[in-house]
Amino acid sequence: MGKGGGGTQTTVQQQKIPEWVEAAGQENLRIANEIAARPYVNYPGNLTATFTPEQEAAFGLAQRSVGLTAPLYGMAGQAIGGVAGYNPQDVQSQSFLNANVSGYMNPYTENVINRASEAAMRQLQMQQNQIASQASRAGAFGGSRQAIQEGVAAAETARGIGDLTAQLQAQSYGQAQQAIAADQARAQQAALANQAAGLQAAGLRLQGGQGLANLGGLAQQAALTDVATMGAVGQARQDLAQRQLDEAYARFQAERNYPTEALNLRLAALGALPYGKETTSTTSGMPTGNNALAALGAGGSFLTGLAAFATF
Repeated sequence: MGKGGGGTQTTVQQQKIPEWVEAAGQENLRIANEIAARPYVNYPGNLTATFTPEQEAAFGLAQRSVGLTAPLYGMAGQAIGGVAGYNPQDVQSQSFLNANVSGYMNPYTENVINRASEAAMRQLQMQQNQIASQASRAGAFGGSRQAIQEGVAAAETARGIGDLTAQLQAQSYGQAQQAIAADQARAQQAALANQAAGLQAAGLRLQGGQGLANLGGLAQQAALTDVATMGAVGQARQDLAQRQLDEAYARFQAERNYPTEALNLRLAALGALPYGKETTSTTSGMPTGNNALAALGAGGSFLTGLAAFATF
């Protein structure tokens, strides 16, 4: 292969896109500049839903219910505490010896004894008169026989009065014993009844205290149920309001981002369209030797002829 003389060659290649692509790109650039030049627009609405009236009412109800059942629990504690320290009434049997027997004796016994003694003395007087009359008729008035008979009559009268007195006093004492025993039995029954009543009252106070405690628990549960109900209603309305706020904010964002999304759509569409690029090549100077071979890839059919010339 021969080599030619020295020389320089300058090749300029230029790619040119279609005019319609260039126009679309310039239009996209203009739109992008307009979007970028827009000032920041702050969202004018609220992003978080506030508490609803039902929730506010639930908050107030919860605050008012704090300590509401404390008086009931206090009363229950007092009632149960009183029962815990309750001592039942003592019931003891009473001795007959400790009783006031004289107070139970028949107050009319002495009157009966006195009347009976007076009657016996009158009877003795009549006997003595009869003995004296008999002695007088026998001519022995004032004698020893009369005295003996009168003494025997007086002794028998005294013995009768003593027996009657003892009998009446024994009868009165026996009646006093029965009255004392009856009173003691009634007193013991009353004490037992009072003891049973005290125990029953203590049981009722215990039940009342437990009932107050249960009532306090039920009242607290009812208050919490009311709070939960009001809170659930308010929560549902707050959730709805929050969804409405989120929807309004989403519409605001969609409206604000619409130009950018439209520009992205134009860019994507332009980038996806197939189009060719026109390539032009301008060569200056005459290549010689191996320089002509280097120009083969840049010149088409014209460069083919130049390559043939170089190999000559």
